[in-house]
Amino acid sequence: MDFTAYLPNRDFDLRMRFQKGKIASFFQSRHTPPELLAERTRLLNESPTRYAAFDDEGEAILEEVIDLATSLAPVSPPSFDGLPPFEKCRALGKLWEADFLLMKPDAEGIFRLCGGCVCFPSHWDLGEKMRLPMTAIHQAVPGLNEALGRQINGFLEKIKPGISWERGNWGLSRSPERNLHPSLDLPRLDHSVSLKEVWWRLEEQSLVALPNSGGILFGIKLVIRPLAEIKKNEDARLGLIRALETMPDEMAAYKGILGARQRLLDLLQADGDPSRFCPRS
Repeated sequence: MDFTAYLPNRDFDLRMRFQKGKIASFFQSRHTPPELLAERTRLLNESPTRYAAFDDEGEAILEEVIDLATSLAPVSPPSFDGLPPFEKCRALGKLWEADFLLMKPDAEGIFRLCGGCVCFPSHWDLGEKMRLPMTAIHQAVPGLNEALGRQINGFLEKIKPGISWERGNWGLSRSPERNLHPSLDLPRLDHSVSLKEVWWRLEEQSLVALPNSGGILFGIKLVIRPLAEIKKNEDARLGLIRALETMPDEMAAYKGILGARQRLLDLLQADGDPSRFCPRS
């Protein structure tokens, strides 16, 4: 994996870095590990309303996404016929590797969350985000709306169908688990962590405009790697050090890194050459 695509040796910042990709490549589950789909199925069976949510106003969007999923399936998927909308949403969550959100424009053209299935959240709750506009969903991210709010809204209004618009968003966790739902109360990073306890967590994200319903499909797939693997890649190690050093305190707190930041830097710099890192002037 090319870690440096996400960890360039430059100061941390917030940018719109979408690239064109293929919808089939992102959402098709041809090469998805069976154990991942089994985990999704278990979660959606045990706690359906924790990991899936749906507002009936998004039914046309859901139907269009189901048609898309059916066309991409390597084998014929189970039938969705006769299921109520929430159950269709849950069934789709068992079929795809990607978590997904459905966004519907309101009367003023503002896209609001109307449904989705998120089995592997990074410390957030899908139910708390329902019916919120993108700006409110991002309100918890320090500085994001101020820096990119207009760009994000404008981008959502203008993207064309047929393309997967993709970006990556990374974080660090103290657990290799895919599912970091806040209700599970999993251990968080702090000053006591060891190298083997820290994991780099990448969300690969995709935005797809839906031509018939006018909605947007937002997909999220995970890549999880041990911090020790990042440390062995010199360019990625230096890029992560620089990002941690220059990340504003508010953003570090949001990412759950602030209390562990110095410890993480120490772990990354041990046996390395910190003189090669050039902090911001």
